[in-house]
Amino acid sequence: MRVERPAVLAVLIVGGAYLASLLTLLRIDGGGLFEALFLLVVLAFAFPLLAWTLTRRQASHRQAPPRASTTSTLALLAYLAVFALLVLGWGFSALKGLGLSPRTEEIGQLLIKLITMVALPLLLFGVPARSPAGDRRRNLVAFAVLAIALTGFQAVFGRGLQTLGALDPALFVLLWAVPACFLYQCLEAGLCEEVLFRQVLQEKLAAATGSQVAAVLWTSMLFGLAHAPGLWMRGGHLMEGVASASTTWALAYSVAMIAPAGVLFGVIWARTRCLWLVVLLHGTVDLLPQLAGFITTWSGAPSPS
Repeated sequence: MRVERPAVLAVLIVGGAYLASLLTLLRIDGGGLFEALFLLVVLAFAFPLLAWTLTRRQASHRQAPPRASTTSTLALLAYLAVFALLVLGWGFSALKGLGLSPRTEEIGQLLIKLITMVALPLLLFGVPARSPAGDRRRNLVAFAVLAIALTGFQAVFGRGLQTLGALDPALFVLLWAVPACFLYQCLEAGLCEEVLFRQVLQEKLAAATGSQVAAVLWTSMLFGLAHAPGLWMRGGHLMEGVASASTTWALAYSVAMIAPAGVLFGVIWARTRCLWLVVLLHGTVDLLPQLAGFITTWSGAPSPS
């Protein structure tokens, strides 16, 4: 089997960045080693292996993307850096500081994301050429199996059900909130993040490196790093149980704890290039963690203490 040099380089650099981030977290707060390694095994190996197995006959539908110019690739990376700092960091912090109602702030964030993560990237960097359509039935089976597995993972190991239990919503609230929250997460997180990171960035990196493996790894690390400004500037660290956050901590946490989640979506995209599949799975992953906050915002219920 031919060894791809870009893939080997990506494994060495991304793996080194992960190890350095893990050691940094241990030095800063002295904990989290088991959780980080657990997330790495589950999100970067177990679930991607399951996804690879479920889509094993889909790879034949993939076409190698045309080679991308260095200029266009660097321009996209520059756009991502500016977006992460000015939008995810400063921009959303400024929006929060306006004192808007939670509903208005949510709508504002959604509109900003749709513009900066969907419309502008597709306008500036183009829509990748479509491959022949894959097997829709197999994609549906892959979605069903992965959705059940990911929901079970979040239910057992995530904080979503605990937060929801503290809120204790009525049954009729859950009946409208669960589907509404799922649709919202598919739009706000699924569509926005998957278009930018998978349909645009991963395709561009695959074309630039000539390696799907390298593209998945680089995109996953950049996916993690894009969350650093939010952790550092917008109080995202509080949701992770950390009292205060430095730039160093935010960067290390983004690589060690968030980047592994990008591997799953990267593998699915590389195998199928099916946007609706990764969008719906992303919405599924975020449903339980975001459900209590969604109910609080849209029903007017007080936040759980």
